[in-house]
Amino acid sequence: MPSFSAKSKAILATCHPDIQAVMNLAITRTDFTVLYGERSEDEQFKLYKIGRKLVKGIWTIIGKVVTNLDGKIKKSKHNHSPSLAVDIVPYPIDWNDISRFKKLAVIVKQCADELGIAITWGGDWKKFIDYPHYEIKE
Repeated sequence: MPSFSAKSKAILATCHPDIQAVMNLAITRTDFTVLYGERSEDEQFKLYKIGRKLVKGIWTIIGKVVTNLDGKIKKSKHNHSPSLAVDIVPYPIDWNDISRFKKLAVIVKQCADELGIAITWGGDWKKFIDYPHYEIKE
């Protein structure tokens, strides 16, 4: 049976108890790694700058971006304590195999349903698809 590494456990511990419950059930069914839980404003802004360049005082998209939320003006659900979001990836990691992210999402959503916890998966978003991202549904 899969289990979390010490690093994944430590990251997951920064998340809301409902997220922890869902992920702790999901890990009993499939293997995955926890990449992000709670993030500081500075950590969020560092991610925001990926794929962007400061042009005349405006952060302009020049490549592939990983988030539209800067952590300062536009907060992420990762910027809460505890985090209202978690980023996970199927293990072993293969960023190019989207089908594995989708299979993982089926399992995570099923676990959330079984526990009566409402979550949203970033892979279901229409404008900014974020396959590793899960968050507490508002």
